[in-house]
Amino acid sequence: MSGKFLGIDIGGTKVMLALVSAEGVTLKRNRMETRAEDGPRRVVERIAGLARETTRGEEITAVGLGVPGPIDFSRGMVTLAPNLGWKNIPIVDLFAEHLDWPLFLENDALVAAWGEKTLGAGQNFDHFIYMTISTGIGGGLILDGKLYRGAYGTGGELGHMIVDPSGPACGCGNQGCLEVMAAGRALARMGREALEQGQWPEGPSPEGITGSTITSWARAGDQPSLKILNRQARYLGLGLANLVHILDPQAFVLGGGVMEAADLLLPRIQAAMDDYLMPGYGRRLQLLPARLGDIGGALGAAMVARDFIPKK
Repeated sequence: MSGKFLGIDIGGTKVMLALVSAEGVTLKRNRMETRAEDGPRRVVERIAGLARETTRGEEITAVGLGVPGPIDFSRGMVTLAPNLGWKNIPIVDLFAEHLDWPLFLENDALVAAWGEKTLGAGQNFDHFIYMTISTGIGGGLILDGKLYRGAYGTGGELGHMIVDPSGPACGCGNQGCLEVMAAGRALARMGREALEQGQWPEGPSPEGITGSTITSWARAGDQPSLKILNRQARYLGLGLANLVHILDPQAFVLGGGVMEAADLLLPRIQAAMDDYLMPGYGRRLQLLPARLGDIGGALGAAMVARDFIPKK
């Protein structure tokens, strides 16, 4: 196939755009702040303006759009995007007011998974699970070489499997979801708890404790931070072991901001997962860091547009 494809990845804080050739070569990239508080119509208007700027002088075959949260594909609607404050937004119709190109709508974690499948760490696998570990935890399933949405378009909410029913309340309304136990915000919460327990006798201020500071202190050998990282890894290993027992994947591809500490986390997650797996499971399983970084969602959205455009 020939042509050029634009990928748009809408996140809670930033929007990433990538112009990609049919061969998967990145031609241009761009970014902007989401500013979701402006409302969906204004956000879409600004994204469309940046899309025209990014593609000026180019012939565009199609656009792929990744958005967070569950989607009503039959109506081109984002039904709920908590990080954006959006509910029942007709996103395809809003973009159609500004852009004339065919547009393919998909969940943001699924487009990131497809990016890793076509251009990144998942290229050699037909059965793998992509998990993004950042402020929250999301996921995308590639089964039999295809995107798996589930029966109603909401499959792959990996962050909301419950790993500790007595754990803290999650934003989804349940308690002890993997997201609330192991995402970046969980590191900060565990750090503040450690401070309250006196584990840092001359410790930092509560405001100075974030997920990134915990990982940087752990890298420097700080024992309370290492304990927190070990606890995070235990929950992640438990979640991955559950998925192995259910889906028997060839690999996990882990991305997101927390994986900037992949050298510290991956061995710990692997050890925890091995402890939870039934004998004989996971012997050939590979645990890999994502390759595409923060542009992966936009690249994956472009590849969704390329791969799912109706063939003539």
